[in-house]
Amino acid sequence: MGLVGAREPGVGSRARGVAHRSVRLAAIAAAVVPDVDFLWSRHNMETHSLGAAVLAGLAVLAWTRGRDPRLALAVTLAWASHVLFDWLGSDDTPPLGVMALWPLTSEFYFAHAYVFEAISRRTWLPNFWSHNLGAVAWELAMLGPLAVLAGWWRTRRP
Repeated sequence: MGLVGAREPGVGSRARGVAHRSVRLAAIAAAVVPDVDFLWSRHNMETHSLGAAVLAGLAVLAWTRGRDPRLALAVTLAWASHVLFDWLGSDDTPPLGVMALWPLTSEFYFAHAYVFEAISRRTWLPNFWSHNLGAVAWELAMLGPLAVLAGWWRTRRP
């Protein structure tokens, strides 16, 4: 696969469209996958690091046998964006922050920026659902316009 919008010999617009869609889907998945650590009670630890983002990109590069570095870069950046947004968010469960520089260090980093609400993991609280739905709505309100702008920018014709 070539660069976005590049003409490749023998590759029709339909094939390019499928390739672009695959990159988008892989990036969306990579942006969500760090939260798999909820399953083993290590949220905001190793999977919430730039090291894990690089490992994910290298895994994609190995899986595609080096033929799709653009896909590997998209996965790495999407994963890293999750780390960035969790670093900028609120946290209400110690240790606060994310293990952003793992495997270099197991230290937790917390921006104290409070851009995003903490997602509660305490299902027994009466406001669990209302709080988490409000937090997700805030994230969509903050990031949705950026996603729309990026989509518009990508599809505009020179």
